[in-house]
Amino acid sequence: MKIKAIHLFLGLGILAMGACKDDEPATNQGGNNGNSGPEGYSLVWSDEFDGQSIDPSNWVFETGDGTDYGLPSGWGNNELQIYTNTSDNARLTIDDGNDVLAITALKNGENYTSAKLTTEGLRSMLFGRLEIRAKVPSGNGLWPALWLLGENRPIIDWPGCGEIDIMEVLGREPSKMYTTLHYVKAGNTKGELQQVHELSTGANFSDEYHVYGLEWTPTKVQFLLDDVMVFEESISADMKEFQRPFYAILNLAVGGFWPGNPDQTTVFPANLFIDYVRYYAIDNLSIPNPPVLDPNEERLGPVLDTNLANAAIKEGFSAFGNADMTVYGAGGEPNLRLSDTAVDGDFSLVYDFPGGNWGGAFIELESPKDLSSFSNLRFALQASASLDNAEIKLEGLTQQTSDVVMLKDYTALPLSNGFVEYTIPLSDFTNLDLNSVRIPFAMWNAVDAAGSFSPTTVYVDQVYFD
Repeated sequence: MKIKAIHLFLGLGILAMGACKDDEPATNQGGNNGNSGPEGYSLVWSDEFDGQSIDPSNWVFETGDGTDYGLPSGWGNNELQIYTNTSDNARLTIDDGNDVLAITALKNGENYTSAKLTTEGLRSMLFGRLEIRAKVPSGNGLWPALWLLGENRPIIDWPGCGEIDIMEVLGREPSKMYTTLHYVKAGNTKGELQQVHELSTGANFSDEYHVYGLEWTPTKVQFLLDDVMVFEESISADMKEFQRPFYAILNLAVGGFWPGNPDQTTVFPANLFIDYVRYYAIDNLSIPNPPVLDPNEERLGPVLDTNLANAAIKEGFSAFGNADMTVYGAGGEPNLRLSDTAVDGDFSLVYDFPGGNWGGAFIELESPKDLSSFSNLRFALQASASLDNAEIKLEGLTQQTSDVVMLKDYTALPLSNGFVEYTIPLSDFTNLDLNSVRIPFAMWNAVDAAGSFSPTTVYVDQVYFD
């Protein structure tokens, strides 16, 4: 049975009812103004998952295949699952005698569902200690993760927002735990610090519960397993991402580039059980002011020659103002160059897609523009025969005000020099805020007729609104 305790939720400045396990110390038993925990820490918030339902003051669901969040289908990793907010995929239950959160991956024919819960907008973390007691599933294609993302993600795309992976276990290798820091290094290149901890022979993380921990200070990050430090990473001067607040994420993915896909040996339903989540502040820590956020410094890929954007935009069309080009992706981002094969002006912009993975490039305005007086996006393309489809994406101030259409859904009209012109009604970008457009043109994920990321070359010219 549970011993009831009072937790002080410092982040909200209110008292809230919580609980602790009968085999764990009650959090109001002495010391730290009624918030005992590891020495030198005070409890800020926790979830013991002992209520009747998942607490909406702690958790929100991310649902779908990732496209609603500005990502390619498959959450940018070619994952197979659709995340839902139903009790089939996330619920409170009992496992091993304890009240727990169960995140369940299910298979229905060739389709998979699961759940992803985050504290975004609800619970913020900057330095301190985070403890998550959990038991992971095993099986090919299963990918449980306990991790954090930077709260500035709507402004700065991954990995410039920062990511802290406290635990990732690939179901095909259940004896190994991965810890990773993702960020943008100096020169706008991807930074990644990853370590692997392997259990002794014959032991798997799916066999029993473990406490996965993070101790985070302004100068270092320590990863803990069952209260023992297994890795330590210093926060260097070019890792400003880790001087800003983060939010927590709990999810169980199915399939993807890294874990591979399920096979006939994978057992469904598969469960990620989470016994508790506890976040502690460091006593007497004077938290420094976060560094000034410079989007150009923390984006992946440097801002490219302005002439590249100008080559793509229709000559004489000035409503966009000054613009830059940015490339982005997971190895499939295109190389950009100029060509004197053009519809108008001296040059067009060429996307050389390498294939093999997702990626794209986009025109980004120096300052957001009110383009609500226009009705259509128009642009000219000349493409190699291998191009069958691509995503055309427009964005407002954030990824949450973006939308994507598929090139194949539109009929082009012939122009000169082998180009064709596409006209896409802006009303087709139903989620786009035309009053504040930041990215008026982006091309992503060029694929062939089989739907594969294959090498292809696309010339882009005469981008404008009318």
